[in-house]
Amino acid sequence: MSAQELDDNSLIDTWALVRNLFSREEYHLQQIARLERSLANAGHRNHQDRTAYNSLYQHYESLYQAYTDLQAEHQRLKKELATLQHQYCHKQDQSSDVQSAQAGELEQTPRTVH
Repeated sequence: MSAQELDDNSLIDTWALVRNLFSREEYHLQQIARLERSLANAGHRNHQDRTAYNSLYQHYESLYQAYTDLQAEHQRLKKELATLQHQYCHKQDQSSDVQSAQAGELEQTPRTVH
């Protein structure tokens, strides 16, 4: 091979390498652009997910507060009912004692015949 042929082959190889480098650089730039779009989409989805989570958490908090309030009201009503039942039973006992006493007094009083 002559020096001219070596130089021609070197030029061809150099241009092939330069084209290959540009091609690879273009491919990498496309990949970077694709990754940037994916990252932007993921950031948007992440924002939507956080917004949805915050909304659900606030809804949960309000439901939990309502549940806590209902539970407290339920306990209050149970105590009130127990008090009323106790008072009713106490009155029933007093009433039956009074009736028994009245019945006993009636039996002890002599009957007069007219």
